[in-house]
Amino acid sequence: MNADVTIRKMMEADIPAGMRLCEIAGWNQVERDWQRFLELEPDGCFVAELDGEVRATVTTLRYESRFAWLGMLLTDPNTRRQGLGTRLLEQGCLYLENAGVETVRLDGTPMGHSLYLQRGFEDEYEIQRWEGAPSFQGGKGLPLMTPSDLDAVSALDRHIFGADRSPLLNSLWHENPLLSAVLRQGKEITGYLFGREGSRTRYLGPWVALSRAAAEQLLQGMLSRFPDQKTYVDLCLKNPDAISVAQAFGFKFQRMLTRMCRGPNRYPGAPHFVYGIAGPELG
Repeated sequence: MNADVTIRKMMEADIPAGMRLCEIAGWNQVERDWQRFLELEPDGCFVAELDGEVRATVTTLRYESRFAWLGMLLTDPNTRRQGLGTRLLEQGCLYLENAGVETVRLDGTPMGHSLYLQRGFEDEYEIQRWEGAPSFQGGKGLPLMTPSDLDAVSALDRHIFGADRSPLLNSLWHENPLLSAVLRQGKEITGYLFGREGSRTRYLGPWVALSRAAAEQLLQGMLSRFPDQKTYVDLCLKNPDAISVAQAFGFKFQRMLTRMCRGPNRYPGAPHFVYGIAGPELG
């Protein structure tokens, strides 16, 4: 390992370097996504510098002490095979261990899968990215999610996700309320959907519904707000209907990810209600 490598906490001034690595990798994040990590987990985001230049990144997000997410593990292609990604992976895991988190999760690409297995992660289930630009208009109007809805949505989400992530959901909602929706049957929530803008396309997720009908209504209503616009969604294959719903709306398979965990995994949540995850970097 080069003696000039420095591992340190990420700062806001590092965001342009993070964006450079995203662009090289073809990822969809924007500067706001990096800012969100620094707001929600300011001590848990790290960079590797080589000769004074940021060449690799990793982020973490804790969800109570139940589990946490590792994400944004990016390495400059010119410095691969020098161990920067491995060192940052270990730094992120050490930070979470010292913070008392019992389980670490990530959504791994095929390129990183063997590294994660070597570091004690185990496969949970498959995630698939699907892409669409449906020419869909005139669907039944969806109610916008309001600030008063957020507490009730977060309470249901805690059961389905497995831990409280209300700070993340609040951040997503405040970023763009037009990219959120909630469905109710009487007073009971039957589904909810969040979204955000990306550097390449709009991203939808988390997309959660207690029935296929609710999932379809959420997707139809959201797509009708923004017809003919390219959209990504990362489908949870623990949900038996996720692929067929996406196909019915004209989405096409793009790539595979593997959800993995290290630790006891005592809080798996209820992923069979999850149609689309919040994002590989978010869980």
